[in-house]
Amino acid sequence: MTRAPAGRKPATSAAARKAAIRARSGVEQRKAERAAEPAKYPIGKGRKALKGISIYMHPLAKEVLDRIAREHNRTVQDLGLEALNLLFRRYGEKPIA
Repeated sequence: MTRAPAGRKPATSAAARKAAIRARSGVEQRKAERAAEPAKYPIGKGRKALKGISIYMHPLAKEVLDRIAREHNRTVQDLGLEALNLLFRRYGEKPIA
């Protein structure tokens, strides 16, 4: 069994030290007030109002996606949003993508 060197206090947890300091300071801490709830859908312009996601797919699936986009003169982004809206409808959600 190892003992602390003479003259040293035994180690205490950080939480215990923090509580002891608060008790000695005489300052009461209040819990932070909750901010107003953010809007359900962010309002803004451009990408700042959007969230990015990534998906991983087989290289052949990516080639097919690119081909469909070219054939229909659309972007892969447009096709992805269309696919998400179809998925949302399938699960009973509003198409908001």
